[in-house]
Amino acid sequence: MWPPQVQSTPGFQTASLFLLDGLANAIDFAFHFWLGRLLIPSDFAILQTLNSVALVYTTANGVFQPVVSRFIAEARGKGRSDSAPAIFQSFLRAAFWLGLLLSLLVFIFAGGIGQLLNLPAWTIQLSATVMLFSSIRPVAVGTLQGSENFMAFGFARLALSIGRILLLLIFVQAGLGLIGAVIALPFGWLVSVLCGFLLLGRSFWIRNNFSSAHLLREGWKLSFYALLAYVAYMTLTSLDLIWVNQNLTGELAGAYAGLVLMRRIVALLPGVAVTVMFPRVVRSLAEGKLPTRILARTAALILAMSGTLSLLYFIFGAQLITFIFGSDYQAASPLLGWMGVAMIGISLSSVWLNYYLAERPRNFVLLLIMSVLFEWILLNLLPLSMQSAVLAFGATGWLLSIAGLVLYILNLGRLPRRASAVSQ
Repeated sequence: MWPPQVQSTPGFQTASLFLLDGLANAIDFAFHFWLGRLLIPSDFAILQTLNSVALVYTTANGVFQPVVSRFIAEARGKGRSDSAPAIFQSFLRAAFWLGLLLSLLVFIFAGGIGQLLNLPAWTIQLSATVMLFSSIRPVAVGTLQGSENFMAFGFARLALSIGRILLLLIFVQAGLGLIGAVIALPFGWLVSVLCGFLLLGRSFWIRNNFSSAHLLREGWKLSFYALLAYVAYMTLTSLDLIWVNQNLTGELAGAYAGLVLMRRIVALLPGVAVTVMFPRVVRSLAEGKLPTRILARTAALILAMSGTLSLLYFIFGAQLITFIFGSDYQAASPLLGWMGVAMIGISLSSVWLNYYLAERPRNFVLLLIMSVLFEWILLNLLPLSMQSAVLAFGATGWLLSIAGLVLYILNLGRLPRRASAVSQ
């Protein structure tokens, strides 16, 4: 057991998050790689399309995470840490009722959603409860993030992966196949919610006299921008697979689903980097300091690590595809390296997404929405092929990251400013 003074150091917390998140992602990829071998390509394409769509709405439901994290980080910076439990409880109540409503709507309209996405309606119905769990979880992990308790944050992340793969093991033994994989998705979210609540500790469940009503009102305004940003961002990262699933054969769609899965490995480090970056940017802005150095370090880390992995994809693409998925997915191997390069652009844009959520999100949200439209136009103008999907995805991501940098440079004249009020 590490001494308390060691556990509280920023370096230990960051390293712990990196290790725990890395383990969680390793389990996640084992989950999907295993399913890539267990399921036939057409069923695997269905599962990956469902997972990509689920990522859109779980990320959209995650709008409370940056809001709660921001308010708690600001409260700590102002010496009002005792207000954190009230902030957590207020947003938890709001998230619960919102998640319950969304789950009911998804279940009721599963048939229409399934037709739109070319998915069986039962897959939508079985995964509907993800809406509820993915609404509650961001409040807990946002509280942990704003408190810079990254070790606990990592354990909550790990619980999702372990819960999902353990249930899948049971269902595979029962011979449920695709049905078991679909059921395992919401179960992992449930386990993560329970773990997050436990790691918060008793202090966050005790009522106090602090009124957080004004923060909740401000939070809804910021959540609106976060919702638009998250929906646009995850649509941006899912649109190409949806397009491929709708327009190409089941075999090619399955091969492209393997590419999408492999590109998520490139995004592993950015996920940790921006999680650590966000509360530090909030505190920097609240203290009237420029966060340029924090942003530059995060971007450099992403370029170095993701670039190295993409290079390995170029060199060993065919071997990796064969080893992980089998010979049926070889159509994807020539595109693996280029998919890695494309994902670097998207990862860099996530730095700007998190920065503007900590500062003023409106202009970058507009850029995100325009980027989704741009990607969709590219997909429909280019020939029907996997190469076109990779090109549209990559071009959009790199243009968005460059646009975020240009917007930051143009706004340097009015920075730094205090971020205590919710930006419009």
